[in-house]
Amino acid sequence: MKFGDAIIVGVKPLAQNRLRAGLSILGIFIGIAGVLCMVAIGDGAKRIIAQNLEMMGGANQIAFWTRTSIRKGPRLVRRTTERYTLKDASAIEVECPDVLYVLPKVEDFNTFVSSRNGNQAKARLEGITVDYALGMGWEVHAGRFFSDNDIKNAKQVCVLGANIASELFGEASPIGQEVKVRYHWRQSQIRLRVIGVMATKGMSLSDTYSLSVPLTTYQQRVKGFRYVDYLLVFFKKGAEMDSIIDSVKNTLRKRHRGKDEFIGVWIAKLTAHRLFHIQKVIKITLGSLAGFSLFVGGIGIMNICLVSVGEKTREIGLRRSVGAKRIHIFCQFLTESICLCFCGGVLGIVGGWGAAHGMAWLAVRIVPVVDAWPVVLSLPWILISVIFSIVMGVGFGVYPAMRAAQLSPVDALHTEN
Repeated sequence: MKFGDAIIVGVKPLAQNRLRAGLSILGIFIGIAGVLCMVAIGDGAKRIIAQNLEMMGGANQIAFWTRTSIRKGPRLVRRTTERYTLKDASAIEVECPDVLYVLPKVEDFNTFVSSRNGNQAKARLEGITVDYALGMGWEVHAGRFFSDNDIKNAKQVCVLGANIASELFGEASPIGQEVKVRYHWRQSQIRLRVIGVMATKGMSLSDTYSLSVPLTTYQQRVKGFRYVDYLLVFFKKGAEMDSIIDSVKNTLRKRHRGKDEFIGVWIAKLTAHRLFHIQKVIKITLGSLAGFSLFVGGIGIMNICLVSVGEKTREIGLRRSVGAKRIHIFCQFLTESICLCFCGGVLGIVGGWGAAHGMAWLAVRIVPVVDAWPVVLSLPWILISVIFSIVMGVGFGVYPAMRAAQLSPVDALHTEN
């Protein structure tokens, strides 16, 4: 008996017992589909984070924020008195060799904005400089961005995020229109002329609800102080992050009487790495559940193969009596197990791809944070699924195949099925 004949004999029972074969591969199908669905959705989330981070200025940035108080647990220890200034930003650019540029910024949340037609909205009020749009990769959709003259003379102008512009003016063009801003209910309203509307930046909705004014306008006309809340430090690629943080802190200490307790640090790249780490933990957890499903499915296939050996005992005896060797019988039943797992793996790839698209579609509609959730199913994972299915077939099919091969022809012929 040739090996090709043994393979054909091993595949035939699958077509003859379709229901039993289908139930046998169900565990493998669920396990492979679950793993691939999880990987495709997880890698899609990773792509969203990477794209969003890149559109927010890239990973090569460090945000220095103002720590206004020192706390020990929930208890307030003391307030800080030092604050960032525009001169701090200039000093960092000059004294820190790996720093490309620094973007100073102030902001206030839940600012009330109204237009002449009576429409109102809540916005995130930002005080920024001329280079902010270029540094953060923020494009102008209509009108223009701030000029040096706007910053120098603290002009009462503003640019709107896409959603704020839509809520205040609808389909009409907001360029040249006037809006009234009040960041606190006790404060008198400030009139601003709209000079531009910004395009949607990244996949986050926060920037579409922003109202940006020149930094000097914010300092002089809105809040009435000369301080800056944030210093966004952009550095060269490949530069060591710890050395940059140390050099920036040293520069700030020299300018603030040796004090550094007011300096807070937020690292975009570190935050992204933490998110990716959390994603890996979730993958391991869900992968373990899917692996358990594969194990259960493998045991089911082993049982089916043992049943098949019992049904074909007399057939095994007849084949052995006419010259079939043990290796031929072994290959016949091992092929049956491999085919079951391989079919489960292939169907699992298709099912995982479909399930991932379904979950992505559902996620966009349940949590409308992004317009589309990418499904990333890479070729290596597909190949791994196919190879793993074959390995499962070999692992769980060896014992039934060995048991069939070890039957003696005489005992097999005398067995009643």
